[in-house]
Amino acid sequence: MISLIFPYGLKLARVINALDKEKDYEIIVAGSPHKSLEGKGIKFVKDVDLATTLIRCIEESKGEYIILLNDRVKDINKCISDLMERAKKGADIVIGKRATKSRVAKMFVNLLFPKSRVVEDPLSEVFLIKREVVNKTRLYPVGCKILLEVLAKGKYAKVEEVPIEVVRGGSFNESYSNYSKHLLRVAWKEGEIFRFFKFGLVGGTSVILNEFILWLLMNKLHLLLAGFISIETSILFSFLLNEIWTFRDRGKKGVREFLKRAAKFNLATLVGLLINLSILMLLTSLAGIHPLKANIAGIAAAFIWNFFAHNLWTWYR
Repeated sequence: MISLIFPYGLKLARVINALDKEKDYEIIVAGSPHKSLEGKGIKFVKDVDLATTLIRCIEESKGEYIILLNDRVKDINKCISDLMERAKKGADIVIGKRATKSRVAKMFVNLLFPKSRVVEDPLSEVFLIKREVVNKTRLYPVGCKILLEVLAKGKYAKVEEVPIEVVRGGSFNESYSNYSKHLLRVAWKEGEIFRFFKFGLVGGTSVILNEFILWLLMNKLHLLLAGFISIETSILFSFLLNEIWTFRDRGKKGVREFLKRAAKFNLATLVGLLINLSILMLLTSLAGIHPLKANIAGIAAAFIWNFFAHNLWTWYR
């Protein structure tokens, strides 16, 4: 049996009426009974909020395959057929990949939740899971965004995506502040917040090393050469410490991959250095801010850039 779970939407009756009548579907709607859906053999489930209601729908469903859908899917039967085809070929999770997605939202989700990087559309609300993926698993999502919780806590080996067509707009307006808090909670549990602090500690240590080496060499070598040696030494130190500590779970094995990450790290750090210098010069010359204060702003901007660049490029996995 296939269990279809829908959040209630204004166009839901039309979508359910379009379902293939020959298929043995269990249909569950997250919401109170509605007159437009009466007499269709639909089970209604209602709890304190949408997220809790959808989790209850999953828990009370009986199908071997569970598909979460909504009233914005254009061709419901093709969508279900495509999802099921991949599942029967061995996929534990099959995600309906939308053609239009927010790149900014995806970037932040990838940053805070690395497990989302295995798919192109981690914020999709249309997906299939086999029952064993979430069996005896406690999920705590926000709104319709259950997929992230499934990717974080589910038991699965293979994830695939299929393209789907959806109409623009939605039936639910979720609180972005609540969803952001939820992402931060997931990031904390996954260790990504701690990774941020480790990256900051490594960066602070490399700055101290840079200053120390410059102090040792500035009276023995030309200042430009001493500065180059101190900067590059601190960069290599920072790379190695991040490699064996901050991002030790990310790097692919092999000398070639190691050297590739080292090159990426140097390039991204160079861009961060240019950002730091640019902000220093702009704030000092145009805004009249004291160089030491301007430099703090430049360091902060460069630190944010470096964390994004190294997390989403150097050690992207």
